[in-house]
Amino acid sequence: MKVSVGRNLRIWHVKITGRNIYAGSVFTLRIKYPPSYPRDPPSVYFVGPVIPSHEHVYSNGDICLSLLGAGWSPTLTGQGIAVSVQSILKSARRKGRPVDNSGCVGRKPGESQKDWIYHDDNC
Repeated sequence: MKVSVGRNLRIWHVKITGRNIYAGSVFTLRIKYPPSYPRDPPSVYFVGPVIPSHEHVYSNGDICLSLLGAGWSPTLTGQGIAVSVQSILKSARRKGRPVDNSGCVGRKPGESQKDWIYHDDNC
């Protein structure tokens, strides 16, 4: 992983080099920290041009990961979030989208996951 931060220290871009089924791909994760961080989680999603095809990654870049919503803890860091995302990619056995992906088409990525319903315990 490689982190880059511009003028706004609250916005990070993390380059993740794919492994296993994503070998040869590089993905960019955007992490935006709200003023209420660490009480509230950052906005985290993939940005193009390439968004991984994964059962917990929506086509708009949103990531179904409970620690970004109901499972958030103020002790989590940007590094911990990025490692968690890297881990779900590394453990993937097949490429594909979440079963409810069609509902996210056109939705702005990175919105609060407070009210999300997570479909399985691997999310």
